[in-house]
This record gives sequence, C-alpha cells and structure tokens, in this order.
Amino acid sequence: MEALILCAGEFMFPCKPDHSIDNWACRPDFDSPSIFCRLLDKDKGGYFSISPPAETPVTTKQQYLPSSSILTTTWIHEEGVASVVDFFPRPKNSYVIPKMKKGMPFREALSVQDELKKWLVRRVECIRGNIDLDIEIFPAFDYGRAEHDLEILLPTHPPGIDESKTVTFTSKSHKLQLDVTIDRGEEDVATCPGVIFRRVKKEGMLSEGVVARIHLEEGQQISFVLRDDIPNHVTADITSEIVDAHQHDTQTFWYNWISKSSYKGRWREKVHRSLMILKLLTYEPTGAIIAAPTFSIPEDIGGVR
Repeated sequence: MEALILCAGEFMFPCKPDHSIDNWACRPDFDSPSIFCRLLDKDKGGYFSISPPAETPVTTKQQYLPSSSILTTTWIHEEGVASVVDFFPRPKNSYVIPKMKKGMPFREALSVQDELKKWLVRRVECIRGNIDLDIEIFPAFDYGRAEHDLEILLPTHPPGIDESKTVTFTSKSHKLQLDVTIDRGEEDVATCPGVIFRRVKKEGMLSEGVVARIHLEEGQQISFVLRDDIPNHVTADITSEIVDAHQHDTQTFWYNWISKSSYKGRWREKVHRSLMILKLLTYEPTGAIIAAPTFSIPEDIGGVR
C-alpha cells in the first residue's frame, strides 16, 4: 500500500511512508470538506509533514503497534534514529453511581465514556544519537478553495512553559489550532529542544503555512496536537502527562477491543488488522461504516485499472 490508513470515526488521514498527511482530513466530521488534499493536487492541496531534511539519507520503516491502530514511523540515519507516533485518542470509560430512590439498598455503577477528543496527535522522539527533522503544516480548507488567516501565538516555543497553543488557522467555516509540548528533558530546560515556527507562502496555495526545523538529541521528544480552535476546551493546555495518558488509554482501548476476536485461523494478524480498519471507519454516533477501502486493480493481467 502507498499509504497506511489512520482514521478515527469521523475523519480520515492516509499517511504516506515519507510521513506526510496528504489526503482528506475532513474536519470536523467525515462528510466535511477536506483540509489536507495534496494527494489530489500537489500545488493547491494541504498537508502536514514531519520528516528528515531532503538532503539527509534515511531508511524508513512504518508499521502499526501490535494490537492497536497507533501508527509508528522510524527513520534510521548513520548519526541517529528517530520515530514518530501518530494516533487519535480513544477515551477511557469511567464508572459512576447514579442517584437512586431512597430506600433502595442496591447500588450499581454505570460505565460512562469520557470525552471523545477529535485530536490528531503526532509524537516525535529521538531514540539514538541525534537527528534534524522538518515540520511543515499547510492546511487548505474547503478542498483547497478557501483562504485562511494564520496567527503564530508562540513564534519561539521553548520548553518549560505552561501554554501549549502555538499556531491558529482560521477560515470562514472552520478554526484549527496547533498545540506543542516538549515531552522529554524538562529536568534540564537549558538542553531541551525548542521549536521556532515561521510563516511561509507556497506557490499555488491560497494562504500561508508554518515550517520549523527541530534538532533532537537521544531521549528528547516533542508532541504536536492538531485540534479545533474553540473558546473553552475541556483540556485548555496540553502537557506531557496528558499526552501520555491519552496514548495509554488508546493502546488499552484497541488491545481490549481486538481481544474480543475469537478468530484463530490462518493470517490471524491480517484478519485482525482488517477488523481494526473497519472499526476505524465506523461513524461514532451511529455505528455505521462511513467508507470502504478499495484497491484499483486491472481486470486482466497487464490491462488498465
């Protein structure tokens, strides 16, 4: 496959091996206009890429974590190894005891799902040595037809600050914000990586985007969270602990969900992966399948597709 599907009930992100999200990203719902569609139009379509500089030769490996729909991409370079983890948070369930009539001795806890966060989380970590990575975010609202305003709230995002809201993208129909958090190395702020965004206008695109180059040393990690820009978030500012908790809850959700499968036959891993993709393509409010992944193949060997 040219792209691994990374989707979450209401919007889909095919993720290419060079780790650029190029297609669809329909926000806020699956039938909304796309934000990233460079796969359809390389000049006008939007994208969100994280990758080593073009002049850096790397070997790329991409896979899902076992029993989950968390996507990992690893870059191997002679001077360092880095990985990026992509996922949509899945909420955990909490148990609450409803109010009962007086005199009722029996109490039963009900399972209630926590808030479903429509976040795209991308966590970058240097595993060995050191490495440079380029971050490019160029949304193209309404299938690339709508202009947007760009505001960089924190041009220089140093470690150790409380605010995470860094960039906003505002069109007539939708607002997005980018949150950034330095996840590793808080104990020694002086040696932590920083993120410096600058605005760039690319030929063919209606509006500006942001780019940054980050340098990571072994053990350092940075998270980028793309979410809707609304006045009152339940989670106002994102921290390392919050992202860790959401990743743990997401891993637990997928492990528990696929563990219900009783299939023990051949190609078990591929069957389970297909089941998870179908689950990813489920519209959360109704349980309906929102789309079907298809492949274009020739009707005859050597024929047209």
